[in-house]
Amino acid sequence: MNAYEQLTAIRDQLELNGASEDSIELVEKFLHRAESERESQTSVPQVMMLRHLLRQREALDNYAIYNDLQELMEGVESRRVSDDEVRPAYEDTERRPRPHSYYKALKEKDEKKK
Repeated sequence: MNAYEQLTAIRDQLELNGASEDSIELVEKFLHRAESERESQTSVPQVMMLRHLLRQREALDNYAIYNDLQELMEGVESRRVSDDEVRPAYEDTERRPRPHSYYKALKEKDEKKK
């Protein structure tokens, strides 16, 4: 999703969470700025957009905006952690260290080259 689509998704989530009008106005301001990126093929992660919004002066000066955006950030991070915890069934997690003979042969091979 490009920046415009991410900002639209953030605005929708804020509205669903019952965020303050100031928070929605901030996102609307950035939506207006990102209008030119509407058809862009550049993908922007939602976490990156939220971090960018959290660093804005309006968010830093207004606790309501900051808290609303931080609430969204926590939801995104919790989803990301749960995705990382899921491992495919076919993944081999067993550790198989190489035997001493492998390293001995590798050393001998390296010495022959010199």
